Amino acid sequence: MVFRHKRILLVDDETRIRMLLKKYLENEGFIVEEADSGGQAIRNCYLTDGEYDLMVLDWLLPDMSGIEICKYVKHNHLGIPIMMLSGRSEEKDRIEGFKAGADDYVVKPFSPREVVLRIRSIMARTQGTYIFDFNSSSSNEILIAEIVIQPLARRVLVQRNEVHLTPKEYDLLYFLVTHQEKAFSREELLREVWKSTHHKIYDHRTVDTHIKRLREKLSFFDYPKGSEFIQTLWGYGYMFRTL
Repeated sequence: MVFRHKRILLVDDETRIRMLLKKYLENEGFIVEEADSGGQAIRNCYLTDGEYDLMVLDWLLPDMSGIEICKYVKHNHLGIPIMMLSGRSEEKDRIEGFKAGADDYVVKPFSPREVVLRIRSIMARTQGTYIFDFNSSSSNEILIAEIVIQPLARRVLVQRNEVHLTPKEYDLLYFLVTHQEKAFSREELLREVWKSTHHKIYDHRTVDTHIKRLREKLSFFDYPKGSEFIQTLWGYGYMFRTL
C-alpha cells in the first residue's frame, strides 16, 4: 500500500505561530506551505487549483477575515477541509466559523499536538483515508476515522478516549489494521497472531471471541461505526476494511 505525504496550507500573519505549527506538522510527515495574508492564501489556492489536503486558517488577518477566506475557499475549492484558528472563544463565534464552512474550530492559545491530532481526524473524516507514516519522527500513529493507534505505546484511542485492550486483542487489531483489505482465515490469524499451529475448533472460537470483544471496544464510546471495520467473511475468516 502506498502512502503520499499530505499537503497543508498554513495561513496566519503571526510568524511565531506559523513556525511552531510548521515544525510540528513537518515532524509528522506533512508538507507545509505558508501564507501570511488572506490574499496570499487565495493566490496559492488559485495557482495550485486548490490541491491542498487541508488549510489551517487564522480568523484575524491583516487584509481580510478568515471567515471571508473560508467562504471563498468553500465556494471555489470544495475539496479543501479547513481548520479555523481564533482567539474568539464564544459560542456565537464558533457557530459563525462553522456556518462559513470550517470543518473544525480551535481556540488560541492551543496545543500543537492537539492541532496535529485534529488535522489527522479531519483528513480521515473528509477524505476517507488514514495516515500511517513510518518515517514520522514522533509516534507513528495510525489514524482510521475516529480511531487512533499508537504502536510505540500500544495504545488505542476511540474519539480521544483510551480503549483498554488485552495484549492479544491489541496484537490482533494491529495485525488486521496493517494488512487492510486482505482476508485472513482463522487458521492464518492463529498462526500470525497467536503463533499457533493448532487448528482445533476451540482455537477457532478463541479468534471469534477476540474479534467480538474488539468490535465491542471499538464502538464503546458511542461510536457504532467502530464495530464495522472488522468484517466477517462467513465460512472463512475476517478482514479489516476502511469504510
